[in-house]
Amino acid sequence: MQRISAAIIVALAGMTTLLSMGCVSQDKYDAVLLRNREQDKLLQEKESQLATFNERVSALQARATDAQRLVAEKEDHLASVTRERDAIKKAFDDLMVMYAKLAERPAVSGTGLPEKVVVEIRQLADQYKDLFDFDEATGRLRFKADVTFDSGSNVVKPEARAAIAKLGEILVSDVAKTIKVSIVGHTDTDPVKKPATMALLKDLGKPANNQGLSEARAEAAADVLKAAKVEASRISTKGVGETQPIADNKTADGKAKNRRVEIFLTGS
Repeated sequence: MQRISAAIIVALAGMTTLLSMGCVSQDKYDAVLLRNREQDKLLQEKESQLATFNERVSALQARATDAQRLVAEKEDHLASVTRERDAIKKAFDDLMVMYAKLAERPAVSGTGLPEKVVVEIRQLADQYKDLFDFDEATGRLRFKADVTFDSGSNVVKPEARAAIAKLGEILVSDVAKTIKVSIVGHTDTDPVKKPATMALLKDLGKPANNQGLSEARAEAAADVLKAAKVEASRISTKGVGETQPIADNKTADGKAKNRRVEIFLTGS
């Protein structure tokens, strides 16, 4: 605005001088005045455009400041998340170290089984929940006979064979090489009646009754462990028939529970 005022003053002074000298006509004076007004208008438009431009620059600067603030906040958040991730990873690594130390403990009270073996058998039991359960306090694996064998048969079913084979892999590891294995077969009170079962027991040189069937099934489970390279000298088998029930033989559910094969593991 100061530039505009100065320009107007100079123009007026010039016109005044020209008029005073009497050498400028009225038409020329009006033309000069009009031209000065147009220049003044043009200058005002430029000033307005400059003001608009300055506002835009200020807005962009404000947005740039906000963007820098957001970037800083994101960087702070990322740093916080990274620290949290590192803390979680360290806690996990510490737990794995503790687990490794725990696995190397020599034995579980009451069984003499190395902790590492107990952990691995526990994981195996979780994998085959419908096939057997594991009692850590006694070192007993209780296999459900109806899932392990077909009715009247001593042939181990494929899933049960896979589970017992995996147990064998655990028992041949260095930490488990002194563990003894005792396999006991059990039956319910229903007598052996199927001709095929009776013929099978006769071929095996066993009595054609529940005692003979319980022995045959215990020996079949032992054969799977032996095939998995568990030394025969570490394994013992016996059948007790119907003499050690764990449920009432008067019900179908009770009979199913009594038909079982139990594997007992004992550390040195």
